[in-house]
Amino acid sequence: MKRGMVLAILAVTLIQASCVAPYRARHPERALRGAYSEEGLGSWYGMDKGKVKEHGKLTASGRPYDMNALTAAHKTLPLGTRVQVTNLENGKRIVVVINDRGPYIEGRIIDLTLRGARLLGYEGKGTARVRIEAIP
Repeated sequence: MKRGMVLAILAVTLIQASCVAPYRARHPERALRGAYSEEGLGSWYGMDKGKVKEHGKLTASGRPYDMNALTAAHKTLPLGTRVQVTNLENGKRIVVVINDRGPYIEGRIIDLTLRGARLLGYEGKGTARVRIEAIP
């Protein structure tokens, strides 16, 4: 009798545990506990020496990179996370979705698309001091 009860409890526990991961995968924003904020150097990617380089290539999310979309690359935030990016040099703000990994240059905290950099006013300069804040 005891053995049957232990096996039943074990089975229920395993079933419950297997249901948690798919929910988190469908809702990556729920993986953030509390507020996330970071300040540092932001950049943008997609062109090299005046030529379109990344447009149409697959991002880490599996979707094609679109230099006209409001998306970004971040090293650790879950894909699908929405973040507000503020240019600390001019106060301009936008909201983007993390859909790729990067930036891969030391000292940078986020890579925006060309459109994002234009809206924040640092397309020509290439980089700017920014604050990123996750939106729950």
